[in-house]
Formats: sequence, structure tokens, C-alpha cells
Amino acid sequence: MSYFTQKIIDLALLEIGITESPANSNCGPRVNEYKAATWLPPTKSWPWCAAFVAFIVREAMTQCGVKETKTFKRPRTAGAFDFENWSLEQDNTTSTKSPHRNDILPGDIVIFKFSHIGFAISAPDKNGNVVCIEGNTDKAGSREGGGVFRKTRRLDQIKTRIRFTI
Repeated sequence: MSYFTQKIIDLALLEIGITESPANSNCGPRVNEYKAATWLPPTKSWPWCAAFVAFIVREAMTQCGVKETKTFKRPRTAGAFDFENWSLEQDNTTSTKSPHRNDILPGDIVIFKFSHIGFAISAPDKNGNVVCIEGNTDKAGSREGGGVFRKTRRLDQIKTRIRFTI
């Protein structure tokens, strides 16, 4: 695992337990910081799972000294499914697989079939489950949940995986 990928995992782990304030608002001091990593207005109420991913990638890039280039731009999209388009527009710094062929690794961005996104922090176990960290979810696994949580997801829920190669 690269230093950059490990940094993504470490940063995502630190965010577990962050919640919206007030509850069910899609806003809050830290949530608005996540949303500021996208093109959309950070103080408006909108689903923020992709903003969480964009924020973590931005912070990892900053801490690891990874710079944008003409052929590599950090993600700024607020749409889970749009992360595929973002990745496909990059140079060889990302690898996109849809379908993923069960090759999920820690640090991969995983896009779920139910229009949600997060980070894998484990490879699949023998039962086909992957541990993830996701924003805008809850203990039940909603895609409109209000916090950052560690979730166990089935491989068949994952539509696409994006892997950084830097």
C-alpha cells in the first residue's frame, strides 16, 4: 500500500463520529468543510457522501505533497456516480473498474449501486464483505444518514472501484 493510500485511510478513520448539526440538516461545521471540497455551495443542504470523499482526497494530497497537474485534478464532484467520470478523465494516477471483479483493496474509493460512495478499508473477507468508511450514512447504512461511520458492505452492493496508483 502506498503512503498516499495509507494517508487516505488514516484521515478517513479520524472522521468517524462526525455528525450533522442540527441532526438531519445535511449541514454542520465539519460537514460544511467536507462540502467546501466540491463545486457546490458548502452551507446549502445537500447529500454529502461524495463531498466527504473529495475532502479526504484533498487533505491526503495536501499532506502527501501530491500536486494537481494538467492531467491529474483532485475530485470536486458532489455526485457519487460522477466519480467514475472524474477518474476516467485522469491520467494513470487512478484506475477505474466497473464492474470491480471483487478486487477491492484498502484505500479504494467504492461507488455503491444505490448512489452512495465511500472508502474501503479492508479487502473482501471470505463472506464477500468489505469494511468501509462513509460520510452521510448511519448505523442502518442509509445513504442519507447524517454522519461518518464505519460500515460493512457486501461486494454485490459495489458498482465501481477507483484505486489511486500514486
